[in-house]
Amino acid sequence: MSIVEAIVLAIVQGLTEFLPISSSGHLVLARWLFDWDDPGLDFDVAVHIGTLAAILFAFRREVWGVLRGLRADSGHVDGLRPRRLILLGLIGTVPIVIVGGLLYETLQDELRDATTAGAFLLVTGGVIAGAEWRLRRSDEAASLGSLDERGSLAIGVAQCLAVLPGISRSGMCMVAGMAMGQNREAAARWAFWLSMPALAGAGVLAVAALIDGHESVDAGALVVGALVSFATALIAIKALLWLVRGRSLMPFAVYCLIVGLAVLIARAAGA
Repeated sequence: MSIVEAIVLAIVQGLTEFLPISSSGHLVLARWLFDWDDPGLDFDVAVHIGTLAAILFAFRREVWGVLRGLRADSGHVDGLRPRRLILLGLIGTVPIVIVGGLLYETLQDELRDATTAGAFLLVTGGVIAGAEWRLRRSDEAASLGSLDERGSLAIGVAQCLAVLPGISRSGMCMVAGMAMGQNREAAARWAFWLSMPALAGAGVLAVAALIDGHESVDAGALVVGALVSFATALIAIKALLWLVRGRSLMPFAVYCLIVGLAVLIARAAGA
C-alpha cells in the first residue's frame, strides 16, 4: 500500500464514518474506482483507531462528565444521568455485538462489491429522505433526555443494518431516533454515543482477525492512515453537529441517491 492510497482511504473513512453516507460503502467504491486492492486488516485497525480517537476527543467533555458523575450518578449529560446514559448505551449496543459477531467474517468476504454498495446507498438515501419528510410533518420533536430502553434498543437494531456496505450506521441511528420523535440534533448525538462502542468493537474484531491472519502493511501507511482519519473524522463530526442544528439531512439523502444511481448505471454499462 502506498502513502497516497493510505491518505485517500483514510480521508474517505474519516469523512464518511460519521456523516450519514456509509463509510463501508464509500471504501468499497474508492477501491473499485481506483482499482486498488483491499488494504488489509491492519490498515482497517489503524483507521478505526483514528476515528474512535476523533469521537472521544470531540466528546471529551461529555465523556469526562459521565465518568466524573458515575459514582454518585450526579449531573446530566445530554439530558441523561451518567448511569442511565451508560445503561441505554449498553442496551443500544447489544444488537450490533450479536449481529457483528455472527456476520463479521462472512461480510468481509461477501457483498463487498461496487454494485451492492451502490444499491444500498439508494436504500440509505431513500430512508433518510423519508425520515426528513416525516420530521417536517411532525408538530414537535423531543430531546435526547426522553430516550428510554425500548427506544435505545430500537436504534441499536437499526444500527445493525450498517453491516451491509452502503447502509450508513450513523444514518440508520439518526433515522430511527427521528422516527421515534427525536429532533435531528438529539438523534445525531445519540448516534455519536453509540459509535464509541461500535468502533471499539469493530477494531477488536479486526485486531483478532489480523492476529489470526498475520497480515502486514507498511508502518508508515498505518500511521498516516490513523492520523488522517482522525483529522478528517473531527471535521465530519463538527460539520454534522452544525448541520443538524435547525438544518436538514436532505442533502445527504440526495447525495446517496445520486451516487448510488451513478454506480449502478456504470456497473450496468460494464465499468
